[in-house]
Amino acid sequence: MLNKRLQRIGFCFSLPTILFFVCFISIPIIFTLFLTFVSWQGYDLAQIKLVGIKNFIDVFTDKIMLKSFINTLIFVIFTTFFLNVLGFFGAMVIDQKIPGTKFLKNAVFLPVLLSPIIIGIMWSRMLDAFGILNKFLQAIHLTELPILFLGSSKLAIYTVIAATIWQFAGYDMLLYYAGIQGIPGELLEAARIDGANEKGVIFKIIIPVLSPVITITLLLNIIGGFKVFDIVYVMTKGGPNHSSDVLATYLFQQAFRLNNMGFASVIAFCIVILSLIAAIVRLNITKENF
Repeated sequence: MLNKRLQRIGFCFSLPTILFFVCFISIPIIFTLFLTFVSWQGYDLAQIKLVGIKNFIDVFTDKIMLKSFINTLIFVIFTTFFLNVLGFFGAMVIDQKIPGTKFLKNAVFLPVLLSPIIIGIMWSRMLDAFGILNKFLQAIHLTELPILFLGSSKLAIYTVIAATIWQFAGYDMLLYYAGIQGIPGELLEAARIDGANEKGVIFKIIIPVLSPVITITLLLNIIGGFKVFDIVYVMTKGGPNHSSDVLATYLFQQAFRLNNMGFASVIAFCIVILSLIAAIVRLNITKENF
């Protein structure tokens, strides 16, 4: 009787979480999957029409969708690489007991606390044709005409990538710093006594020990890269001429500007599937190597 009573009490405590999961996660996922097979403008449910796999065909033959997919891959690759490299070496620097490292740690982490929308607006103003960066470049005679960082189809996506790296490098740095703090000092000292140089200590001891942290950080960066929206939308809105569109911004355009809910739902599932594939591949690589 006591066990049954405890089970009922446990179920009552779990019920709010279960209801939240069903109402705000399970049902929307099922409904989004349903929308991938219909044509609907998002207003009247009576206007829903089954179209089979037409939305999938439209998505996979759409040139802008292909461009958005390529831009998303570029975004994921560049941000993941530089965030982890800068985060790791930043953590190595602040781990040194030298003056100024505490200030450096706080200064690098500060942008993480700001909203990507604020970061996007700030960088947009700085990189404007009449912004502080162009004024500086003209003042030192590196350029005569303003550089259109956000108005150039070649530079726009890379400018957004730079802003993202600037914002989140501190987050990766603290993750790596926390991992480094967990490495026993005796292990590092023993390696140095045995003749290992700093390069050997980093690649033979620190990185292998940090493999769980590396895996978590990579997954966070990759999944965050695949679903990035806010900073891209604020800085470029996917322009010029879709040159900086990523999957999430193109999804937004299809869903809320063109009212093409079926098309947008297929893009949403593409984002989910890509994130799952990246996570599975990364976890398998980690198992094989470690």
